[in-house]
Amino acid sequence: MHTFLLKWSAANFARFDMATVPEDQIFLLGVFGISNFLTGAAFLLISRRARHLSPHVLILIPAVYLLGWAGIWSNGIHGQAAFNGKYLMFIYFAVCLITYAYFLIIRARLDRAMR
Repeated sequence: MHTFLLKWSAANFARFDMATVPEDQIFLLGVFGISNFLTGAAFLLISRRARHLSPHVLILIPAVYLLGWAGIWSNGIHGQAAFNGKYLMFIYFAVCLITYAYFLIIRARLDRAMR
């Protein structure tokens, strides 16, 4: 969406005022979409070739976003946009955290069963 439906997602999810938003801002939204393709491909490779790393990658996702937000906020940037995509991101983070918690529970049960 951030790359191939760029103007539509900028208007409908990012809630940009397309009459006034600088084109560079739309371009940066597209670049973010490109990075999502790269991240998705890396996650698919990990899930297929290094399955044991998958749970750890899941916990890294919200952790790295939190680190990134801290870096942005430390520069005095506090976004005020009412973009709809943030709710989807919060759901994504929740799925990552819940799945990682499930992994930890299953691993603890297996460890107890092995003793």
